[in-house]
Amino acid sequence: MKLILNGGGSGAQIKESLQLFAKLVNGGKVLYIPFAWKDETYAGCLKWLSGELQPYGIHHIEMVTLPEQITKEKLKSVQGVFIGGGNTYKLLKMLKESQAYGNLKDYMAQPNSVIMGGSAGALIFGKSIDTCLDDGSQLKHICDVNVVGLKDTTGFNCLHGFSILPHYQKLAEQNTLTEKRVKRLLKEGYKLICIPEETSIFVHDDKISIIGSKPAAAFTKNREIRNIQNEEISYLNK
Repeated sequence: MKLILNGGGSGAQIKESLQLFAKLVNGGKVLYIPFAWKDETYAGCLKWLSGELQPYGIHHIEMVTLPEQITKEKLKSVQGVFIGGGNTYKLLKMLKESQAYGNLKDYMAQPNSVIMGGSAGALIFGKSIDTCLDDGSQLKHICDVNVVGLKDTTGFNCLHGFSILPHYQKLAEQNTLTEKRVKRLLKEGYKLICIPEETSIFVHDDKISIIGSKPAAAFTKNREIRNIQNEEISYLNK
């Protein structure tokens, strides 16, 4: 499995990440999962993703609007999956209350599977999505309200127990609030990989590579790595 997990950017801001996704898909078909988006008609979503991917040679995109459409057969027919941003709780609930969650896990178990996720689409691959839970702070870009009442907020847990914090240090004037959020989450027992909007982590062969113009950071209770680059994921736990 190859994962490209982006901090929430788009367009030229994440050009290198989109180029890598296109290279891995190699002209093949992409399945688009937009369930995090607030408008359940998903009007405009396919047009948006087409605009993101077509400049890099991806022209065959199939968007699903219901989790029941994410079948094992459909996943076998695509060369990559793209999961968009929005409300993380809505996205994960829709996946978990259907066969889609298990089907995606089976797809991820295949060595040649390729997935790119942005913001909410990246968060679900960590241990928990509650790193984004609205805590009443002014960091609205990384605060989701659990509008759907999701009980089981565990993600796919593809990062050795780390959870993701996207939109990291989006606004310089909010960095103090961001650091307070990180410290609170660490105190609550989370291990974090924090990803700016301009950056993606590329997870492959148990390694993390950084794509983009800003460093990603990893935090555990006893350790800080302010610039992850080509590290073994297990090394981050030491």
